[in-house]
Amino acid sequence: MLAQDLGLAGRYILEELGVDIADMAEDGQLERMLATFGGVLPGTRDFSAYARATLPHVSSLDDPDAALVAWFEQEERLFRLFERHLVAERLRQGFGEDVDTFTAYALSILNRRKARAGQALENHLEQVLADFDIPYTRNCRTENNSRPDFVLPGCTQYHDPDFPADRLFMLGVKSTCKDRWRQVLAEAARIPRKHLLTLEPGISRQQTQEMTAHGVQLVLPTSLHGSYSGDQQTELLGMKDIIRLTRHP
Repeated sequence: MLAQDLGLAGRYILEELGVDIADMAEDGQLERMLATFGGVLPGTRDFSAYARATLPHVSSLDDPDAALVAWFEQEERLFRLFERHLVAERLRQGFGEDVDTFTAYALSILNRRKARAGQALENHLEQVLADFDIPYTRNCRTENNSRPDFVLPGCTQYHDPDFPADRLFMLGVKSTCKDRWRQVLAEAARIPRKHLLTLEPGISRQQTQEMTAHGVQLVLPTSLHGSYSGDQQTELLGMKDIIRLTRHP
């Protein structure tokens, strides 16, 4: 499909949504995804697994930090490619003069992106934990109906009063932190020190100091550590650190 087929309004909408219509090179990936999934985006777990399968040379057992980033970036690339196709098809159908329908559609695209990014990171983290045979429960129900992203070694141990609290870990996952890191503070009361995995580079020193003061330990793939100042880097953990801590608490 040529970009001109969308018309001026369609091209403007795609550009505003950050959908690149100029770069149509996608090495056959779109055709393979359409053959696999048809014209419907699959669930996030299935799509994450598909993205990992397209990188057979990447193994978390070789380098969990690099694998996590490679898988996430590959899924993001494939998702945008699939999304571009779906958006273009919807725009070709047109919205007539129904501004409300168009606005709702545009907002649904943005919201879907945000939700899928966080879920994708959780899915790939889950694969890393499985690769290293680290037991966990995803979305364990804890106090006040909270559902932390990952409790290690699991929900059964968390709710066992005889299981030592110092052998429990909580790992929150947020692809971007901003002020949302505070949400983990109310999760898993038995675990005072919270670990939080993010892909957000260069968080301010003031904010990381505030996290530390509230008992939040930031976890980032090691390739992102260089975006933080030297004194901040001493407080950061990578995936290898998390594996070491949780395998031998």
